[in-house]
Amino acid sequence: MSQPAPDPLTNAFAAYRRGDAADCIDTLDRHRAFWTDRPDGWLVRGAAARALGRLAEAESAYLQAIALLPGYPEAWQNLGNLYAMCGKHEAAVNAFGKALDGRSEPDVRAQLFTAQSASAFSAGQIDLALKALEEAATLAPDSAPVHNQRGKVYWELGHTDGAIDAFRRASALDPAEPLYAVNYLLVSQFSERMEEADLAALAAAAARRVAQSVPEALRDAYRPPALAPGQRIRVAYLSSDFRQSAPGFFITSILEGHDRTRFEVWALSTSPVTDALSDRMKASVDHWVDVSKVPVPALVEWIRAQSIQVLVDLNGYTGGHRLGVFAARSAPVQVTWLGYEGPTQIPHMDVFLGDPHVSPPATHACYRERVVTLPYDFACYTAPDYAPGVAPTPALRNGFVTFGSFNKLAKVGPRTLDLWARVLAAVPESRLLIKWRHAGHPFARNRILQALESRGIDGTRVGFRDASPHPEMLAEYGDVDVALDPTPFSGGATTCDALWMGVPVVTLAGRRFASNHTVSHLLAAGLPELVARDADGYVAVCRNLAADVSALDRLRQSLREQVRHSPLCQSRFFMRPVERHFAALVDDALRT
Repeated sequence: MSQPAPDPLTNAFAAYRRGDAADCIDTLDRHRAFWTDRPDGWLVRGAAARALGRLAEAESAYLQAIALLPGYPEAWQNLGNLYAMCGKHEAAVNAFGKALDGRSEPDVRAQLFTAQSASAFSAGQIDLALKALEEAATLAPDSAPVHNQRGKVYWELGHTDGAIDAFRRASALDPAEPLYAVNYLLVSQFSERMEEADLAALAAAAARRVAQSVPEALRDAYRPPALAPGQRIRVAYLSSDFRQSAPGFFITSILEGHDRTRFEVWALSTSPVTDALSDRMKASVDHWVDVSKVPVPALVEWIRAQSIQVLVDLNGYTGGHRLGVFAARSAPVQVTWLGYEGPTQIPHMDVFLGDPHVSPPATHACYRERVVTLPYDFACYTAPDYAPGVAPTPALRNGFVTFGSFNKLAKVGPRTLDLWARVLAAVPESRLLIKWRHAGHPFARNRILQALESRGIDGTRVGFRDASPHPEMLAEYGDVDVALDPTPFSGGATTCDALWMGVPVVTLAGRRFASNHTVSHLLAAGLPELVARDADGYVAVCRNLAADVSALDRLRQSLREQVRHSPLCQSRFFMRPVERHFAALVDDALRT
């Protein structure tokens, strides 16, 4: 007897399963009569189209599957995942809800609730995000993805201890997954109980997971490139932040400050997102390459083939990183800079760029990398060209001083609130303005209000504002007289933004890299009087600034020009020592 002809849909699905989405689509197109009246046919068609990056086609296919079978949970789930990937978060929330209506299995429902929580949070539906998390945790209390999502929500809303616990549990439940170890490390930077050595140990654990993902044969295949006499040094920067972002305003200074008669500058972007700042950066490099879809092994081989002499990581462990490229050894000199606040502990990461304040000699034993110290600041700030003019000191119109913080809520912990309560008590008529994403939501706001009220501060003196686009946020510094830096994780770009808008920033020096961002920026800007060495000094600086509003306004009106002409904003001046270090490092690496 002859065998029945294979079902074309079965063949198409088999092609998809083996990773050949193009053959899957081709098979379906050649046999449309066999599957176009079947919901599962459109489901397969949608999945293959998404795999090929044909997102509108994928959406249409999933919707066709749903039209044929309105309660088709797999189609709703795939549609939700597609919408989440495209940033259509409200649509994703609805799609995941429809999928939940058709699934009863506890593990699948936990997965769907977790996905719905992520999309709801991104859509600003905080109550739903928290409720979905509770449902997921009840259904799957030992699920690493559930705890990871809980950590992300708690972290963003300022519940740092809860976030640390969640990421720690996710990491323990799935010891092989680098993401969970990385998130545990990143959130621990906000802990008041961590010292640099503790963070270095967590970084080492994350680095081991990253390194284990790199094939041994890939590491062993490295051969150093040659440098011909007179050839420009090829330096490549690898980052997901070649765009408008907090790191982006520092990266712009790096690229624009290079002497391109001596250096051939490459920008390797791990994000496909570009904007006006990206366009500005492109004018400052010799080569701009989108590597966002290139997997680590192929990227390693490609970088090696370009004979890059200096490869610079600008992400550290932050989103979009490609630390596996460095663990495999892709260039003779590998440097980590700017993106992460401390040692990466990644194998073959040769150098860490710091400064005397964020990475003093007392912390060097925590680093696997060789610490190279820049003379003024580890970073140089490029102000956004859309920044509005400096407004008058608001105390002149208000009759009271407004302190403010536009930092992440996770930075506003008990120690910071102790300081700020003392400041408000020392300046009795003053107000405090806190601005960050979802700062006004009760889950975020009540923690801060209860802490301040327990320290004797009337809650009516504290205002909260949600996030806004960067130009509007800069304009809102017109409502702030003095910016209060948090501790032990100080501001970075937020500090520079405030200074550019004429707002002095008061900081408390600490013992960790993350504690001293603002110290570096203030000293580079010529403002040592704003750096306190203890809590009493912090309060005294704030009280003294608030005591003379006329002097505060004079400082405000002169601050932008002072910052503009300081090492904090002089990119060519800033980059000369960096280039000398790069040249020496290349010489050392290629001679040995």
